[in-house]
Amino acid sequence: MPVLPVGVTIRQVDTRADFERIAALQSQVWDEDYAWLADQLEAGVRDAPGDVLVFVAEAGGVRGGELVSSCRLEFTRGTDFAGLWGGSTLAAWRGRGIYRALVAYRARLAHQRGVRYLQVDASDDSKPILLRLGFQAITTTTSWVWTPPAPD
Repeated sequence: MPVLPVGVTIRQVDTRADFERIAALQSQVWDEDYAWLADQLEAGVRDAPGDVLVFVAEAGGVRGGELVSSCRLEFTRGTDFAGLWGGSTLAAWRGRGIYRALVAYRARLAHQRGVRYLQVDASDDSKPILLRLGFQAITTTTSWVWTPPAPD
């Protein structure tokens, strides 16, 4: 079982302030503007209470410590599936087991709710970690962006 570094804790979050902190973290990790994410997380938690769970890993051992990683777990009602989404860790905190611990934490929660299958869209950085944790790659996803033509 993956272990968190000393002083790092996992906490489920559901406040706008935490969602804004997550958006800032994601912006830093991916070097693009993720400000929109706070609205998406807030709506997801509000519209699917108990089915969209958002988590942070904080350093400092106290609520509101330095946010070093974030992720979410989304249950699909009426199915055996749940999705692991948004797992991102600040570069300075990588390689310490935080991502692995967050995957294991969410997998344990999903198992407790009877979920048989977890779905992850993994980056090239996450794929080897997930494979070591026992996940199997069964397909790939290709992202596309469509911009509708301007109206006449």
